Amino acid sequence: MRIILFSLLTFSLLFGDDNQGYVFEWNFQNDLYIDMESMVEFTQGQYNYYMLFSARLINEFEEPSSSGETILNQSFQNVISSSRRNDEMKPNHDAQKLSGTSYTLTIDSLGYLLSTVGNSDLAKEVLEESDEVNWLFGVNSDRDNIKYFLGGDTLRNEGDVWFVSDTTNEVKSTYGFDDFKGSQITKTSYKFKKLKKKGEDLIAYIDLKSDMEIYGIGTTWDKTIEFSQVGEFKGLMKFNITSGFLVSNKINGALKMKGMDLSDDSSWNVTVDIALKQKGKIK
Repeated sequence: MRIILFSLLTFSLLFGDDNQGYVFEWNFQNDLYIDMESMVEFTQGQYNYYMLFSARLINEFEEPSSSGETILNQSFQNVISSSRRNDEMKPNHDAQKLSGTSYTLTIDSLGYLLSTVGNSDLAKEVLEESDEVNWLFGVNSDRDNIKYFLGGDTLRNEGDVWFVSDTTNEVKSTYGFDDFKGSQITKTSYKFKKLKKKGEDLIAYIDLKSDMEIYGIGTTWDKTIEFSQVGEFKGLMKFNITSGFLVSNKINGALKMKGMDLSDDSSWNVTVDIALKQKGKIK
């Protein structure tokens, strides 16, 4: 099982005034360093598995074109990843492929991702592999709006709670399967918890809760498996309103996965615990 990481592009800027609320919008003027860590833990049979990952993601923007399109250049540095089974440790070469790779993302004037291009053969290989995991590495081509990723350009006030739901009836791939057909449902709630002043800057605190369900039938290792995955994640985001960048993002959650081999009705159950952290700094 490949290391599970969530989408890395969870950053935004808050604009507005105290009377009219704030729009959650990622400021494309700021180049950022994003330092991230993740730990994945699960047990299957007699084995306990741990997967660790850390890296720096650099986001650099180019000036918008005459049509309003923006180019975002992403590159990965200092990638460290390892896997442990009980007391046996080994490098995670799949994740370490990210080290030194870079990607060019084209974003339209409304904030939607138009294309993601790997800038080397290795980067293209990572993109192909990331299609197998819906939110692996943050370089997937199937993202929604990047600029208003928190649910549109609606004005938000302290104490507001809102929901973002997405139902995909035709999931074509999920990690661990050579071929997969099924459905996916995600629902995320956000709460604009509070504003705090730190020096000359305003920091926004946002609670989040995300539920995900995947159901379907896939093939792997010449077996046909009926598969389900249910996950719940909770976290806290801190945004610098004044400068427009992510200060920190912490998420913890668990995935409960079930599979049944349709050839002999044998089944398995796995619970995967996940802890994720991000810290941002203007370049």
